[in-house]
Amino acid sequence: MGLFSRRSKDADNVALAAARAKLSSQDVDQIRFLLTTKKTLFAVKYVRERTDVDLHLARDLVEEIRLGRYVPPVTDTPVLRMPGTNLAERTRALKAAGELHQATALVVSETGMTEAEAGLFVGALNLDLQDN
Repeated sequence: MGLFSRRSKDADNVALAAARAKLSSQDVDQIRFLLTTKKTLFAVKYVRERTDVDLHLARDLVEEIRLGRYVPPVTDTPVLRMPGTNLAERTRALKAAGELHQATALVVSETGMTEAEAGLFVGALNLDLQDN
């Protein structure tokens, strides 16, 4: 957005929110994979293909995902707190089921950790151990 551009910041925020809504959890996982393999340009192209936004907004969205500021909502399987289970047990169960994204989202939502910190926490959990 240039100095003399007439686009407002509110219009950008609305367009960014609409772009976020078009991305699924699998899309965000693919973008994260591209970012971890140092393919930022391909991540931006992927966002543009999926959301039909301009280059500036696609870059902003990729940057939010890279910095862990955007976690897509979990809509596939609700994460419920069951009595008698702690965060580690619930996260371990999701990890065992192959739901790494949901496990990370659970840790972020309950602890306030960044997405990167929560990913490290989930990765460090041993599936064989059970907390007592």
